[in-house]
Amino acid sequence: MTIELNKQDVLKVRMDAVTLQLLEQARGYVELDRSKFIRQSIREKAAIIISEHEKTRFNPDDWEMFFSMLDNPPEPTERMKKAALSYQRIIAAE
Repeated sequence: MTIELNKQDVLKVRMDAVTLQLLEQARGYVELDRSKFIRQSIREKAAIIISEHEKTRFNPDDWEMFFSMLDNPPEPTERMKKAALSYQRIIAAE
C-alpha cells in the first residue's frame, strides 16, 4: 500500500492533558521537537504492531509436524520435480 503525501498534509490530534504532559516530558528527554517525536513514536509503535500481526504462530501440534517434516521430508511430487527442472533452466539461461 502506498500513500502519497505532500508537505502540506497535516494530522490533527486531540489530546488530554495527561497525554500531552507525557509527550512533552518524553520528547524533552530525547530532545526532539513535537512533530519529530510524534512521527518517530508512531513509526515505532506501528512497526511493533505490524510485526506482531505478521508473525507465523504455531501451536504444539504444528511445531511437532514442522520438525518431523524437517527430519523426514516427504519425497518430491512430480509437480515439484518439474518445477525444480524449470527453475534450473531459468537460472542456466541467465
